[in-house]
Amino acid sequence: MAGKKNLLADTDYTSGKDNRYKASVHIGKVSEIVCDETQANVRVIMPDKVDHKGQPLITKPIPVWQLSAGGKKSFMMPRIGQDVVLLKMPNGTSNYHVIGTFYNTGNPPPVTDPLLDYCIYEDGSIKQFDANNGSETWKLKGDVNWDNDGLALLKLKGNATLHSDGTILLEGVTLTHIKGPMKFEGNIEHIGNMTTTGTHTDSLGHHTSAAELIARIEALEARVAALERKLS
Repeated sequence: MAGKKNLLADTDYTSGKDNRYKASVHIGKVSEIVCDETQANVRVIMPDKVDHKGQPLITKPIPVWQLSAGGKKSFMMPRIGQDVVLLKMPNGTSNYHVIGTFYNTGNPPPVTDPLLDYCIYEDGSIKQFDANNGSETWKLKGDVNWDNDGLALLKLKGNATLHSDGTILLEGVTLTHIKGPMKFEGNIEHIGNMTTTGTHTDSLGHHTSAAELIARIEALEARVAALERKLS
């Protein structure tokens, strides 16, 4: 038992602080973003560490841990003023890594449902996946650009609505086979040839094929010619 009672000897029971990680883990605020072709770094103010004048220390540009930085490469940076956790590296007195950020009472989370994967950006754009029902929601303030070099397959089991307050342009598209009825509301302008194997009906009635229409015209012309011969 004598050996076990010193297991937490670095814990200050009076202040309630555990000093074992005092030199290795720190909390700070991002003061500058330093990103270029070679680095994804930030500078961080550390209020709990001060210089000889009593001013909080500011780190040199230090790396921000990413989800993946080789092969597959991700990129996500904290913002200026954001609280971050720093890990002190053993290879120098000023070498740290930013290992993450966190919420607190001064900066509460935007949602509280633990089954939401949620991201809201400075401009108000939102990306959300809800594991409660498997739904996904994107509310974006700017443009959407999808550039796909391979096959794109969209399979829908329910109804789908494509709505735009502007113009929808399908450019370089060949519609090879559309199954089921289609309903258009509004004016349609058609440029180019049209071939149909079925019937065409509008408000004026049934439209026949060109061959049938030509045969009817020829029959009418023959009857008119016969009547003209009788009258003469």
